[in-house]
Amino acid sequence: MTSAAEKRQQKKDFVYADKAQTDILLEQPSDNNPYVAQATYIHGYDVLELMAKKSFVDTLLLLFTGELPSADKVKLLEQLMVGLINPGPRHPAVKAAMVAGVSKANVEHLLPVGLSVLGGKSNGGKEVEQAMVFLQENKDKPAKEVVRELLKTSKQEAVQGEFHLLPGFGNSYGTIDEFATSLATQVFNGAQGGFIAFAQAMNETLKVHDMGWLKTGIAATVFCQLGISPRQGCGLFQLLCAPGILAHGVEQTHKPITAIPMLSDEQHIYAPELDTNKVKVDE
Repeated sequence: MTSAAEKRQQKKDFVYADKAQTDILLEQPSDNNPYVAQATYIHGYDVLELMAKKSFVDTLLLLFTGELPSADKVKLLEQLMVGLINPGPRHPAVKAAMVAGVSKANVEHLLPVGLSVLGGKSNGGKEVEQAMVFLQENKDKPAKEVVRELLKTSKQEAVQGEFHLLPGFGNSYGTIDEFATSLATQVFNGAQGGFIAFAQAMNETLKVHDMGWLKTGIAATVFCQLGISPRQGCGLFQLLCAPGILAHGVEQTHKPITAIPMLSDEQHIYAPELDTNKVKVDE
């Protein structure tokens, strides 16, 4: 049998599960109606008991890691949650939700519009995922050595505006992001070791190059320290930023469409050399 024939046969031999399966949640069916849950358990913990005894952050970490966290881990995530709660109107995700709001889009679409933009590789969830992978692969290396190797292949001179030497670390409008630096100081106050120590060393090494922490790098460091996987980190970053996106989007629904600037044709820039699809066609 040829390789192609084997693949076709393997597809025919697929056996689908009878029902969706999960290790996260257990629903105990009612004695009166098996389609109604009598009790629910997250990783073995009764949801009603969690409501009575644990905080939202406790339960959030239980959901993603499978274990109830220590007090230090709860404090670390709480600090990050406060710091990321509102990316602000400068962030394209918030701007997208604001434009949708003032344009009178249906309110139920405002948050998804913003979150779809927040999933990107630049200051978005995908960058957090990539930063987490980078931290996991380089945590045990000297930060100075890692930065030196990155600078050898850097193409900063070819980039206008923001430059990210690596996911989660770089500059903002050509200089160190001062608010991100303050945010990191507050989030990591008293926390140390592991991924935090390596990321802090990276930040210190990058200072002489006018680069340092970005919000995505701070989030990635916290998620790694908490035992969250890169895929989870991508979506969790979106979740933590969601309140600010929604608040700004809804705020604009009460305003006239003239409340948002209309860019002129001259302000729209198309750079064909960055069109990767066109490059592929030409190749």
